[in-house]
Amino acid sequence: MLSFHLKIRIFWLILLFLIIIFFVFRFISPSGSWRCHQNFKENGFLFSSLSLSASSCISPASPSERVVYAANGPLLVLADPVYFSIFSPRPFSRAEVEITYRPHLSSSTPVFEAGFLADAKLWRYQLKPVYNLWLEQGFSSWSSVQEGSLRLLQRNKRFTSVSEFLDAWRQQASDLCVHKNCLAVYNLTLNDFPPPLDFSALKQDSGLFKFPYALRGAHQFYFYLPQTGLDLSGSFFDLNDNKDKDEAQFLIFSGQRQVASVSLIDQRPQVEESSDRSPVQNFSIARSDLGPGLYRLEFKANNDLVFNSLRINSSYLSVINKIWPFDQEKIFLFTDAPYLQVKSLDPGALQEFSFGQERVSLSEIYHQYEFKSRQGGLQSISLERGGLILENNGVFAATADSLLNPDYQRLDRFSNLSEDIDFVLADYQPARAEEDAWLHSRLDFESSTFYRENQRYSFILSIPGLKLEGGAGGLLEIKEIRVRFYGKSLREKISDWLH
Repeated sequence: MLSFHLKIRIFWLILLFLIIIFFVFRFISPSGSWRCHQNFKENGFLFSSLSLSASSCISPASPSERVVYAANGPLLVLADPVYFSIFSPRPFSRAEVEITYRPHLSSSTPVFEAGFLADAKLWRYQLKPVYNLWLEQGFSSWSSVQEGSLRLLQRNKRFTSVSEFLDAWRQQASDLCVHKNCLAVYNLTLNDFPPPLDFSALKQDSGLFKFPYALRGAHQFYFYLPQTGLDLSGSFFDLNDNKDKDEAQFLIFSGQRQVASVSLIDQRPQVEESSDRSPVQNFSIARSDLGPGLYRLEFKANNDLVFNSLRINSSYLSVINKIWPFDQEKIFLFTDAPYLQVKSLDPGALQEFSFGQERVSLSEIYHQYEFKSRQGGLQSISLERGGLILENNGVFAATADSLLNPDYQRLDRFSNLSEDIDFVLADYQPARAEEDAWLHSRLDFESSTFYRENQRYSFILSIPGLKLEGGAGGLLEIKEIRVRFYGKSLREKISDWLH
């Protein structure tokens, strides 16, 4: 019969063993996988990795005013966006997300996407489609063909497969489209396909084109080189308003391939958060090996850096989707999108300005305003001064002649489903219907480069246009979120170390 002291010793050894097992699974995940599951219908949080903890690896949603936790019911999402943090014991290379939901959306909020924070410096999320109202309901009378993840919708059936359509598109078949904007796309990277532009018709003036305004923070541009060789230069300065070092990069891409870069290391003597502006620094990129064609320029930086005097040997230079002019003088811009989202972070930037043929005004900081133009074609923008963040799904340019947009029209909340559209191509898996009108969607991510802090990933649910004011656009019911992370097992890691 065991003595009392021996029983105590065995008890503590067993407890120590259980604690070790707990920490092995919590912080090492030797199997190479990790699962989180939250069922909002059960009004609780489940933490699954052998049920080692009762706490949740998926945090409550925030901001709290954008959601309602219904009693014995689903999570109600009332405004965009909603954030979660997801615990994982270590980084993983792949993530699989499953969401069960009921969308009560409208034409003003047709898109529901979800994803992870990929770049904390630029606050950039990698989003994947969960539900698109246009693709689920908007083309119900059209012919539909699915091939892998690609879905082709045709007003009049001409192609029996997606591959047949892609071959005709790549070969630029003359009878493919009657109208220039006959194709609309969603969630596609179109680097291998002809753009809706005839580059041979683009004019090219000799000399350098100068973008006339200073721009704050990260920006992306399209430019077109009609002949071999790139000559790009400009300057930048540091506002020193934040606490972090302000390093930056200029990156140049041909399609998805990076072809040039310049790093701007922060070795400036001014103290961060001192608001002492640094002297102006110059930069340049000269590449004689870049051939004629379309390129994308990315200025990767935080909001403490302002760059200006941008000069390039191209007549075409357009800012993609978002522009933040810094100048305190009048600013004139053009955009090819019929709407504008505008926000100010500074009371001094609040102003009345013109968009298209309308005069509009801003009276609150941090509030995102939306304006729609009544006219077609290019829209003019006239600001009294800079400081406003302007966004849309098109491009911005300093002159009408320098505007260049190689993108097809997208199926988003500002889509104009005109009679010109004959085809829709999307990388999209239709939602799976379940009981009681619930829908189920699965998303796959390569997660090795996702931002992770304090053992947590940042996860977002995004329904652009969904607002608290007046219940604009409806709401979204979330029944369940499942997340599975995958990576190398402990055995595979040990094998890699040994080899």
